[in-house]
Amino acid sequence: MVDTLKDGFLFFMPVLTVILLASLLGFFATLSATDVEASVFTPEEDASTGSEATIGVFNALLFVLPAALGSFGIVYLIKSGKKKLLKNVFRGMLTVASSVMIMLFFYLFNDALAQRIWYVLYTPPFGTIVTIYFDSQTLLYMGVGGLLGGYLLTSIIMCKGFRRSQRNSALIVISALMGAFMAIILPTWTVVFLLLALAVWDIYAVFKGPIKDLVEMDMNGQLMARLNVRKRMSHLDILGDDSEEFPFQNLTYEADFWALGIGDLVFYSVLGAHSLFYSIPYIQTNGYWVMPLFFVPVVIAILVGFAYTIHRLNRGGENSILPGLPIPMFLGVGVFCLMMLLASFIL
Repeated sequence: MVDTLKDGFLFFMPVLTVILLASLLGFFATLSATDVEASVFTPEEDASTGSEATIGVFNALLFVLPAALGSFGIVYLIKSGKKKLLKNVFRGMLTVASSVMIMLFFYLFNDALAQRIWYVLYTPPFGTIVTIYFDSQTLLYMGVGGLLGGYLLTSIIMCKGFRRSQRNSALIVISALMGAFMAIILPTWTVVFLLLALAVWDIYAVFKGPIKDLVEMDMNGQLMARLNVRKRMSHLDILGDDSEEFPFQNLTYEADFWALGIGDLVFYSVLGAHSLFYSIPYIQTNGYWVMPLFFVPVVIAILVGFAYTIHRLNRGGENSILPGLPIPMFLGVGVFCLMMLLASFIL
């Protein structure tokens, strides 16, 4: 029984960890007075649910279409022999994105500390309240720390010499940052339709489209060199390397019998974190007992979908591939929409 529980915990740990970490980041960001919601199309204040959903569809398409075109572009660059260029561009973009997100959350946490004063120290016996805040110089240090943090995380993922466990941890952190970021800046209907659209795209991309091409090229050794483990471990190169190979395999969380792409981890965490973020107005009016109402059922649905996906993958054989998004996203989004509907009647 103990071994079964341990195995079950280890099986779900990567997905559960990235969801919990993203949700924690998103929740504490709500303590800030700064509004960071962003979308191209915005509904009017008194817009109906149908109008908000329609606008959400348009916003979702603005995310999905560039992602789809970009994936075809990646395949084209690899086939054109420009893998080193692709690697440098991808690493640069990932570094900038992760650095900006680290700095954003630093700023939001600082704002929460300075404005909402949610953390205080009481100095007995006088009962003096000492408010924790950061001045401009500290914020500058945080900015530099964000840049260094983003560069370090990306280096662990992209460069040689790091162990699989270190790369997996870096993938979890970056995925949680991205998931929390998208969860708090995107409106609810944009999140819903974005995840559904990405799930549909994932089916095509894995079975017919660019992901299928990338996997085949990786299996044929066209993306990255198959290095001996000891050789890779002895070559720690945090500043990058001059090889012409694109480390496609490094962008996946590798467990013993399965691997999840960074995109799967990101969007699992988006849905989990946004379900918690969505509950904030209800918490303010009804109390903290409402928090699990959205979050817990959605996370369970994601985990069930993930487990079933891995089950189907294991039945398919050693070299089989399956899209990681469709089943967890269809289940998770379905449960989330159901909870939104129930909340509109009971809260």
